[in-house]
Amino acid sequence: MHESAFSLTTRPGVLIRGWMADTGNSPVGLFLHGFRSHCAGEKALALTTHALARGYSWVRFDLAAHGASTGVFAQQTLSGWLEDSLSVARLFAPRPLILVGSSLGAWLAVLMARGSDLPVAGLVLLAPALNFLQRSAASLPHDRLARWQGAGRCLFPDPYGPPGTVYELDYGLVLDAATHDVLSSPVTLPCPLSVIHGDHDELVPLSVSEDFVSRVRAPVKRLTVVPDGDHRLTGAIPLILAEVDALWTSAAGGAGARA
Repeated sequence: MHESAFSLTTRPGVLIRGWMADTGNSPVGLFLHGFRSHCAGEKALALTTHALARGYSWVRFDLAAHGASTGVFAQQTLSGWLEDSLSVARLFAPRPLILVGSSLGAWLAVLMARGSDLPVAGLVLLAPALNFLQRSAASLPHDRLARWQGAGRCLFPDPYGPPGTVYELDYGLVLDAATHDVLSSPVTLPCPLSVIHGDHDELVPLSVSEDFVSRVRAPVKRLTVVPDGDHRLTGAIPLILAEVDALWTSAAGGAGARA
């Protein structure tokens, strides 16, 4: 089985580009990448290779203004990225979906499972950056936050880009993110949940996942802490693949029973 490129216009000015391998049978795996990342990173490619070797239907794509997809980064919002993700996922309805989200992508996966009619059969969240936009804004010095609010836009250093790389964010991104809070009150999910988080994550505290898992309502939920694991979790790839396999077996069995 091989991947094929696809593109999809999800909203004005946004062309989403990605890759899919589809057997035509249930279920479908969907990878959601992180903030300022793309769908050709080490974890994304490892998951794709694993899926193709096992004959899984698998999809990966770049969010708007990331990777190969179009869009102006400073104009994006979490709501827009959620719309992109839902549009791609609905290409495969009504087949069961296994969502694997990394960092920002994990936040999107929770929102997709919580607030849509998609048949989500399982979630694997990798270093989930839940509520990170509003949390990051709140951590700024008061004067810098005030300047950002007043000017509307602000420049930030990119920790994963070349030295000196910066990107611009509109404060509307923070205001929009606040409408997608998943930590202040319990979230109800329709499917098994697996969360994987490193205890040396330099960007998202482990306590974020601990708090979320303690509150979330799901048929099955599990938090796996990776010793010495950083935010990228590339050293935990075998564990991630095993979690996907476990959910896949369950989703495929459920699909077969319904058929």
